[in-house]
Amino acid sequence: MRVSPLQPLGIELLADEPRTKLETVDAGELTARLTERRFAVLRGFDSPSTEAVLAFCRRFGEILEWEFGAVNELKTRSEARNYLYTPGAVPFHWDGAFVGRVPHYIFFHCAEAPPSGRGGETLFCDAVQLLERTGSDLRRQWERIRITYETEKVVHYGGTFTAAMVGRHPVTGKAVLRYAEPVEDLNPVRLSIEGMTGEEQSRFVSHMRTQLYDPAVCYAHAWRKGDIVLADNHALLHGRRAYDPSAPRHLRRVNIL
Repeated sequence: MRVSPLQPLGIELLADEPRTKLETVDAGELTARLTERRFAVLRGFDSPSTEAVLAFCRRFGEILEWEFGAVNELKTRSEARNYLYTPGAVPFHWDGAFVGRVPHYIFFHCAEAPPSGRGGETLFCDAVQLLERTGSDLRRQWERIRITYETEKVVHYGGTFTAAMVGRHPVTGKAVLRYAEPVEDLNPVRLSIEGMTGEEQSRFVSHMRTQLYDPAVCYAHAWRKGDIVLADNHALLHGRRAYDPSAPRHLRRVNIL
């Protein structure tokens, strides 16, 4: 494979031969690259079957099963009850917090991609690098913050949990930002920040939006049909830009513990 760095994070792995089988990828080598670069997009590989997807994912860890199975089909649904299944934007978050089992990796396979210029990019924020770039006074403030998140369970996740804003990566031990933006859409997600008034919390959320979407730490992945992506869910936050409702967009996602 030919390896190219992406900026400000991630790598692109391009298969030497078209339609290369996914099973040929060296899982140990890819794991090492993910530890360093957080995110990898694989291109030029044969479109994998569901069985091939699950076999590949098992090489990186245990697969998180949901009520509907292991593969979450992310696409617009006419009677969606949650914003994930609409063409709207998805604010930054990390996976697994509401179910109490946070996956290490998130696997994506792009079955259908919106045409260029129609939106739908997946956003990845480097939550380790963001902390490293933050001044010491602001970082100490963040380290004292605890946030309670609440959402109604209408799909495969929901409930209430409280988390510190700064945690540790369970493998590398590096400090990592753990923050999810509020959702004001189908199935809203509400935040309650300890020790802040409503006005203070509003200012804080606006400030965090500026930090998270800074191009120095935020990468927007424009999908191409066939793209395969692995992302370190402990080191990254992710979200989505809105896309044209008439444009096709279908991602197959698996969470790996």
